Amino acid sequence: MAVEILPPELKEWMESIATREGFVSYEITSKKLTPSGGGFMGILYEIDIKGETAEGAKELNIFVKNMPENEQMKIYSVAGVFEREAIIYTEVLKIFAKLQEEANIPLNDRFQIVKTFEECNKKSIILEHLGKRGFIVYNRMEGVSLDYAKLCVQELAKFHALSMVLKEKRPEYFNDKIATMKQPFNFEEDWHGYVRNMYNYSINCLEPDVKEKVGQKILEKVDDYPKYMNDMSGVCTLCHGDYKLNNIMAKEVEGQLKEVITIDFQISHYGCPILDFLYFIFNGTDQEFRNNHLSDLKNLYYDAIKTFLEYFELDIEKLFSRAEFEKVYKEKLDFGLIINVFYVPFLFAAEDDAPDVANETLSTLSFKVDDRFTKRFRGIVDDFIKWGYL
Repeated sequence: MAVEILPPELKEWMESIATREGFVSYEITSKKLTPSGGGFMGILYEIDIKGETAEGAKELNIFVKNMPENEQMKIYSVAGVFEREAIIYTEVLKIFAKLQEEANIPLNDRFQIVKTFEECNKKSIILEHLGKRGFIVYNRMEGVSLDYAKLCVQELAKFHALSMVLKEKRPEYFNDKIATMKQPFNFEEDWHGYVRNMYNYSINCLEPDVKEKVGQKILEKVDDYPKYMNDMSGVCTLCHGDYKLNNIMAKEVEGQLKEVITIDFQISHYGCPILDFLYFIFNGTDQEFRNNHLSDLKNLYYDAIKTFLEYFELDIEKLFSRAEFEKVYKEKLDFGLIINVFYVPFLFAAEDDAPDVANETLSTLSFKVDDRFTKRFRGIVDDFIKWGYL
């Protein structure tokens, strides 16, 4: 499609990129993308710049997430989450890259970072188009594979470890920009209406006897979500806030998974890193997977932080002792139950009925949910009954 579909500002930024990248003649083509469910906050474009430079032919493949106008979201500020994502891409990840370079970490062992263009800003997140490099997002309704889970857990561990390194190596920046980055949600009337709406849907997926036995207890657990998100009493790091399949790009080579890259930092905040780990596990795994692998993945996560910190000559026991880690993990494990009540249903939204969270009232939001959610949610509730949380 022609460049005319681009908003004027975005067109200007593309032309700025073309100039800086040395194009002497070029054509810009663009396509507006339709989200395939699960990630709804933004207007998406894929843009190609093709042409000639002094060195010869060149092509750039760019992905853009534009801030929607006239959005009606009340549970957080859309402008606010776009601004924080721009800070992560244009400042924090660049510092992370520099820290890894200074520590001479082998390329394959580094936290993987998508290329960000200088024009990236609080209205338009402008990145390299990873899809054109062969990266994909796995089906949000399918359970993750063990190989994928291991890679994702290790990347998450590196992300949290780098936050710990940043605190030690750049304390002034950390205290000014990271420690002040509060979670973005407004836990007011619209939030509570949304939670009750999704709770009523999720709880009705249970067998009647289970619903009667634990329904009220689940509601009480759900009401702990603001407390968990606002808790900064223990070890805290920069958290991703939305670490799930939709926000992790994966690359396979000859059918073998080789690499994952983390994207979408709109919900990033300063908080408990274990919540990120639990968010990933309980968004993307079924009961059988957890029975077989949860304990090992928890240990992998902690050990990966420990190993990564050693590149910087930092001792994890001084920053986040194993005893403290196990204590917090046990205290906050039910976060996995909480998010399954009002977040995971979005992952199972039918492809042809993606909810418009920017423009619909969340307390009455309605959309078709794939039948696979029922089995997933029943397994979650069964686990937390077995583990003694319900």
